[in-house]
Amino acid sequence: MGKTGRAAGPGFKAALPRASATFITGARLAGAGAGFLAQLLLARMLGAGQLGLFYAVTSLAAVAGIVVAQGYPAVTIRFAARYRAAPATFLAFLHSATRRSAIAVAVVCLAMAAAAVFYPFESVAARWALVLAAVLIPFIVFVDIAAAIASAARRFDIAYIPEVCVRPILFLGVIVLVAAAGMQGSAIVFLAVFVAITAALALVQWRLTRPLIPEGKPAKVPARLSRRWRREAHMAIVVALFLTAFADVAIVMSSPLMNRDGIAVFGLCLKLSFLVGFIVQVAHHVASPDLAEARNARDARALQRTLRRAVVLPAAATLAITVLAVFFGSAVLSLFGPDFAHGGPVLAVLIGAQAVPALAGPSVTMMTLSGAQRDNAVLCGVALAALAIACFALIPDLGAFGAALAVLIAMIVWQLAVLVTLRRRGEPRTDCLALLQDRAVSRGGSDA
Repeated sequence: MGKTGRAAGPGFKAALPRASATFITGARLAGAGAGFLAQLLLARMLGAGQLGLFYAVTSLAAVAGIVVAQGYPAVTIRFAARYRAAPATFLAFLHSATRRSAIAVAVVCLAMAAAAVFYPFESVAARWALVLAAVLIPFIVFVDIAAAIASAARRFDIAYIPEVCVRPILFLGVIVLVAAAGMQGSAIVFLAVFVAITAALALVQWRLTRPLIPEGKPAKVPARLSRRWRREAHMAIVVALFLTAFADVAIVMSSPLMNRDGIAVFGLCLKLSFLVGFIVQVAHHVASPDLAEARNARDARALQRTLRRAVVLPAAATLAITVLAVFFGSAVLSLFGPDFAHGGPVLAVLIGAQAVPALAGPSVTMMTLSGAQRDNAVLCGVALAALAIACFALIPDLGAFGAALAVLIAMIVWQLAVLVTLRRRGEPRTDCLALLQDRAVSRGGSDA
């Protein structure tokens, strides 16, 4: 990005030093812990019906935010690297992205506000919830764009810490204060608090991100280049929906097919299962640099060693937690209130769904390293289609348990499709079975 590093300025770096990867991981863990406690207190204070409304609205806003951002945040890092020596062109990209996103935000928010006014909702709370969702969407887009710019400048602390750590901690603090004061909160009250915290953090994050943007005026670019940006960004929407907002997408797809109690049980179990999935994400993320080096060097032994480190521990951990959820899932959920105690089977299935990518290994990382972005988008689209079909087929009869099975089916379809694609592209397999086979072959060779 040429002038980007100089634009940040020494004063800015002194005020906010770069955070290490360990610090960022610790911040994510702290945020996950705060999020867990927030879910626990919310569930006990609101009950299933109100919590279901809270989940439905926040997930709707999250999914809508990704769609109206039109995939530009997902491709910002790529174009920042491409135009490193041409900051004016990168500014033109940012200008195009923000302008198109702003238009989409305005259209969607106005439509949601109109629906809140004219649609015959059963309760006033539902109307206010939709209004708050419309208010939340612009700030979600703001956060996504700012995080993408900060990531392009390698300021991952600015990109991630506000959303994954600060927001859940602040939200937990408000919930604790409400509980300590003996007040009876509602879904609308906590939605308003969530919107206010997100808005404040979005403004702070933008203030920190602004010095990272190159100075000067955007270049005048030909229409064909703008169309290329738009085409690549739109292709990234599906990937972003599946890889970064899968839980929200699953809640949005299942919400019209379940009552609020069912949404609450499914949403809570899904969020708890993704805490387990964080183990898999960290293991695959840590292994990605070594995988890249071993693949580029064509070092089969180093590749196998790295794959074993990335697969064995996450697979063992998720399988063990799945077994524990089968026997103790209902007891864990009873901590959140009596409305959730019957959700043990839902939790077990959803944690089992997290075991699927653990057993498949860092297959998505290998897809990225092989440059299969287009294939990745297609596979994510196939998995989302499988999720939608399974939701419509299973939820009417099975409720929250059917929604959990739909998630499991989508995960299986996705990972099988990725592994088949890797094999078709001549890439090494990353799944547990392949690692066991390679280990058996190597042992047989050594015995001979």
